[in-house]
Amino acid sequence: MTIKELSYRITETLQPLYDPREAAAVASWYVCARMRMERYELALRGNEPVDETLMPAIRRDMERLAEGCPLQYVLGETEFYGLSFKVSPAVLIPRPETEELVQRVVQQYEGQKVRIWDVGTGSGCIAVSLAKMLPDAEVFATDISEEALSQARQNAELNGVGVTFARHDMADVETLPFGEMRFEVIISNPPYIPASDRAMMHKNVVDFEPETALFVPDDDKLWCYRALARLAQRTLAPDGRIYVETYHDFHDGMAALFHQHGFNDVQSVRDLNGKLRFMVIKNEE
Repeated sequence: MTIKELSYRITETLQPLYDPREAAAVASWYVCARMRMERYELALRGNEPVDETLMPAIRRDMERLAEGCPLQYVLGETEFYGLSFKVSPAVLIPRPETEELVQRVVQQYEGQKVRIWDVGTGSGCIAVSLAKMLPDAEVFATDISEEALSQARQNAELNGVGVTFARHDMADVETLPFGEMRFEVIISNPPYIPASDRAMMHKNVVDFEPETALFVPDDDKLWCYRALARLAQRTLAPDGRIYVETYHDFHDGMAALFHQHGFNDVQSVRDLNGKLRFMVIKNEE
């Protein structure tokens, strides 16, 4: 089998799950990753035979892809903010939109000595990227999941940065993971998708990615942001900022929530596609 034939076969396998263009893109990404090729080499080397010793692993991967398993989990890795990250079903797959949240913090604090707390770190993509791009910063990160923290620690080591990790339930606003430490930045991409949206989402998300990192109950959609506001009341430094990713319909409710907790400087921010995606809240103490 040639590299080109393998790519076509994977594309055909994926078409029940994806439209033809997306299936072809996933197939190309997979083949390049497994063959250790750059994307442009796919056309140049398409007629080369696939190494037969790779075929047993490729067949297993194709079965997983056909079941809807996300490509990033099949490969065990992904890219975020130009860095490599190990991923597994224990953590949410980093999204490109979250890179915009990281970029805002990088632009605001470049060259400054600040303390940053990433709440609900998952794979560590936010904390590790900020530690890499802001070498003068001290970066701390928490998650309720020990599996996620193990993955995040691996990613910090993989990318050669120091991040202080601790297990913490963000709903626990009484027990602080880092004592009375104050932070110039609290950042979070918490669960925010309403449970009622599950039926409209793709199989490869709802069947494989961790439910607790995605969904919030319809009767208490803002609980994560309420917890963040209460944590920030105790730990955000004067003039510090909270950076959060959120659902497009939550902005009015979130502005009211943060106002109730004493944060009056609340800004909604659109992503590059023009969709309400982020909020930046400043502590005016």
